[in-house]
Amino acid sequence: MKDSPTLSLVIPTHGRVDLFETTLRSVYSQALDTFELVISDDSAQEEDRTRIKELVDVYREQTERKANYIHTAPRLGQAKNTNQGMRAATGDIVRLLHSDDLLRPGALAWELAHFQERADLNVLFQDALAFERDAEIEWVDKPIYRLIEPGSYFRQNLSTCTALPSGLLFRRTSLEDIGGMRDDWSFLCDWEFFAKLIMREMAARRLVGYAQAGNYAWRIHEDSTTGRRWRDHFTEHRALMEEWKQSLAELEEDLFVSAAEREAFFRRGELYREHRLINDVKKLKPELRADARSWVRNELGAKRYYSVLWRLRAAPVRKRLKKLRRRVKHTIRSPKNKPAAVAVPHSKAEVSAADVTLQTELAEGEMSVDALNLVVPFDNGLSLWQVRSDLLSARRIKIVGINRSRFWSLVLQELLKYIAPGAEVEFVFVDNKHMTWFGLKAMVNTIAEGRFEMANQNVTPTEAVAEPQGVRRVVLRCVAPPEKWHSDPMSGLTVGVLTLGDRMEELNALIDSAMTFATMPIEILIVAPERIAALEGRPKIRQLVFENDNRSGKISEKKNLICQLAAYSDIAVCHDRFTFTPSFFESFQTWGTSYAIATPKVRTMDGRRGLDWGVVQGENYSWSTGGLLEYRDHSRFSYAPGGVTMIRKSAWEAFPWSPLLYWNEHEDVELSRRLQRAGQRVSLFPGIVTASRDRWVDQNPRIPFCDRKDL
Repeated sequence: MKDSPTLSLVIPTHGRVDLFETTLRSVYSQALDTFELVISDDSAQEEDRTRIKELVDVYREQTERKANYIHTAPRLGQAKNTNQGMRAATGDIVRLLHSDDLLRPGALAWELAHFQERADLNVLFQDALAFERDAEIEWVDKPIYRLIEPGSYFRQNLSTCTALPSGLLFRRTSLEDIGGMRDDWSFLCDWEFFAKLIMREMAARRLVGYAQAGNYAWRIHEDSTTGRRWRDHFTEHRALMEEWKQSLAELEEDLFVSAAEREAFFRRGELYREHRLINDVKKLKPELRADARSWVRNELGAKRYYSVLWRLRAAPVRKRLKKLRRRVKHTIRSPKNKPAAVAVPHSKAEVSAADVTLQTELAEGEMSVDALNLVVPFDNGLSLWQVRSDLLSARRIKIVGINRSRFWSLVLQELLKYIAPGAEVEFVFVDNKHMTWFGLKAMVNTIAEGRFEMANQNVTPTEAVAEPQGVRRVVLRCVAPPEKWHSDPMSGLTVGVLTLGDRMEELNALIDSAMTFATMPIEILIVAPERIAALEGRPKIRQLVFENDNRSGKISEKKNLICQLAAYSDIAVCHDRFTFTPSFFESFQTWGTSYAIATPKVRTMDGRRGLDWGVVQGENYSWSTGGLLEYRDHSRFSYAPGGVTMIRKSAWEAFPWSPLLYWNEHEDVELSRRLQRAGQRVSLFPGIVTASRDRWVDQNPRIPFCDRKDL
């Protein structure tokens, strides 16, 4: 962004003037001066409101910063009070801070810098430094900062925890889209609000910011909402999970890879809720505990109550036994004479700092304060398009644990296409059944032949055999650019339509949808046995007459003709039974154009999933069974079905359809196989097209996700 975004700091407060005054002192000390302070007050006592307003007036006079005090009514509750503060905020970025928490002196400047650096960053959340006394706080001047994929974070965490509001920043445009906190809840209103923020980013395929603790401190005290509203936490969490069970069903194909994963998400939430409830009751004062336990038994039922209570009491014992078993196991298996490490050439390279670090878990062991740290899922949904400029400008890139899943080759393909000549990429991992250090090098040679040379590896083959579980560090140096289709800019989209001209209503619907929703230059090439009079003279439409024996259906030649005559860099070849949705064109902005061949998501008119992310067994030199993969799954037997096929013109020039194959002879499978054998990837494009009919929809079973087999 050319101009720095403006910031509004919103502090909802309710009495507790002494704590608010301490919080306000931490705002005084901010190095950043160009921000707006909004105090939203629903204090019940008039003297509290008067004192808080006086403190705000003094702050305004002494700092000469913009400050706004708001009071509309007492006892609004957390959600309504926060909402009125957020509505009054005028900055581009809105930041929340509770009136009993504290800011690090340089926090606001540090946070705003990240929004200024990335125009596509809409949400930043942070871990907290918990404290009871101010002297306990140990600020971190440079917290570790990561860009994470929000869907992965949601799956792993949102049924059991949420980001605290005092570390939450978001663009005001996000607030305008999702609305504020739901005001019928008194406790989980911030949890539900945060979830809406990151689900918005997940739907748009944008990354969100996540910072290690260090910028703000979360006060633990007896008068905190956390300690007083334990009943509300339980009932509202239960209600939220029930609502998500209904609403997230619509997103299941994108959010959860399988029904089992979805079930595990809610099961973790249920266990968390019950354990949290009993632990909260244990912390109550003795005179309150008896009534509370009675309430808990009524909510859970006696059997469930004692079951959870037993698990909690047994948990410390199980934890100690687990540690003991690990210690015994390690002692038995540790070699008596461990070979000494042998120095290898360029050993300094293995400890040098990286400009970009990429990994799939939130562990911080390999992350650097000054690097761009990316935490993304290693599966078929991985797209690094949003950070391509960071990768292309980086001189040193580190990828940690690439073989944590069987999708490692996809991760490798996605990464290597954004590495520029002269840059080095370091792989840090432990050999496993998915991939070894020599398997990595072999695959690089397959998918990027001639583009990389060896720079360093931290073990010799002899040492690797002697210590099979040691950490591998393999450093490769890029010596050649990626293929043209990964780097060519998008000049526009050519939509090639295969039709007989006998379904004009559907053909017109396809044309109208493309012309209406396209966000880039577009043309439409109509391939038919004869010219269609109704389309003559329409702008941006060209007609290509292709006369052939319809008994054979030379469909490959038709597709090649479209690509040969296409005026633009990107091509979508489709049949006349499809229409485009806005998401098809919008997805180019976030998913990108760094692909060779891809298939979009297909929906039928009644909302069912059509033939899109397809798979057939074997090399397909004969008729074979197939089905549909889960969207986040992948198989070496996946292919781009021919309903709508997306291909870059530069990729088509290297990989045209085979003219020997006719209609229904699996010409799209053959093309996909040829690309895959050449090290290219068949990609799933997240944009959606609608099919008026799909003759295969009942003949393609959904293939359950399996992390050990292709089919």
